[in-house]
Amino acid sequence: MMTLMPRREFLQAGAGAAWAIAHPARATWSGTVNAIRPPGREFLATLPHLMELAKLPGLGMGVVEGGKMAWQHHSGVANATTNAPITAESLFPAASMGKQVFAYGVILLAQQGKLDLDTPLKEYLADGAPTGRWSEKITARHVLSHSSGLPNWRWDKDQELTPAFEPGTKFRYSGEGFYFLQRCVEHITAIGGEQWIQDRIMKPLGMKSSTYLWSADADARIVAGHQGDEPSYNTEFVKKLFLMIEASGNPLVAWRHEEIVAAMLKDKPPGTKLLPNEISPNVAFSLLTTVADYSTFLAHMVSQRNDLTPEMRAAIRKPISRINSALGWALGFGIEQEGVQPPYLWQWGDNGGWKNFFLAQPESQSAIVVFTNGENGMHIAERVLRAATGDEQVAFLWI
Repeated sequence: MMTLMPRREFLQAGAGAAWAIAHPARATWSGTVNAIRPPGREFLATLPHLMELAKLPGLGMGVVEGGKMAWQHHSGVANATTNAPITAESLFPAASMGKQVFAYGVILLAQQGKLDLDTPLKEYLADGAPTGRWSEKITARHVLSHSSGLPNWRWDKDQELTPAFEPGTKFRYSGEGFYFLQRCVEHITAIGGEQWIQDRIMKPLGMKSSTYLWSADADARIVAGHQGDEPSYNTEFVKKLFLMIEASGNPLVAWRHEEIVAAMLKDKPPGTKLLPNEISPNVAFSLLTTVADYSTFLAHMVSQRNDLTPEMRAAIRKPISRINSALGWALGFGIEQEGVQPPYLWQWGDNGGWKNFFLAQPESQSAIVVFTNGENGMHIAERVLRAATGDEQVAFLWI
């Protein structure tokens, strides 16, 4: 059974050179200081017991090595009531990890000269744009680096979408900023967000099971979330919208924010309002995907053969906003840099009954993704990441 570093020792371990001295195993795995590898057999043998202790029904995980998907593992059940097993075909709600797929598309749009990362977003779309002081300054770069000043989500339908500080000066995580950027992209391209991402990213990469909306076979494949003992997944409104779109005769390309909101409000009383966190497809949280599909995306991101320019490759590695001395956010990706050279890219996902995490290292062309379907899943993800990297991940102290 592997020996795990006690948390107290980790907290006292310090940073910089002390970190590297305390964790020499990292340098021996792939010839790169922080390459990621599949967890070993010894750890995997302990995994069912760890899941039982955490009351975690199931998980799925994948590892990328050398810029290619190299390993998958699925364990447990998708639904604690039906005991349906998690398999390679299981669809996981990726939660916030859908942001990176969209961010990659925005970066490609910027490379094509169709969107300027530093042009105020109000110049692309004034309708529903942020208001108040500093709102004229918010750019795509600010949104992608969570430095726009916008809230994560508004919960009051009468509240204005207003930045709390001057964009670019601080970190403030904002899902709603991503949704507004989604609307801007829809107006720039004249294509509905779901269709645009399918055409630009998912289809070229072969991510055949992934969608921000719904799919005809999703009912049979969806992984339920679990808070306490009860499985849950509220699919009513996304299925209704999906069926409405299918029956409308209008192609998916035509379904932008305006058309979707009108469809969702069709049977509602006059004056009813919707907040962005009530709308799907939503790049900030509604991605459904498989371990294989998401691993394929990460493999493309870390591959030396992807279609990013050298400037954009550097931009997704360079922190723009600062969370703390160890963590920051670059162009679309979280950055972990304390004692780590080169830094890791990362993001977590949390939709209540689903807890997810990915870690990527472009220089070693390696990555790992972990999807779980229980409220304690992040504790297991932390153990998995420790087994895959030989080290503690500072991000787990913050999320």
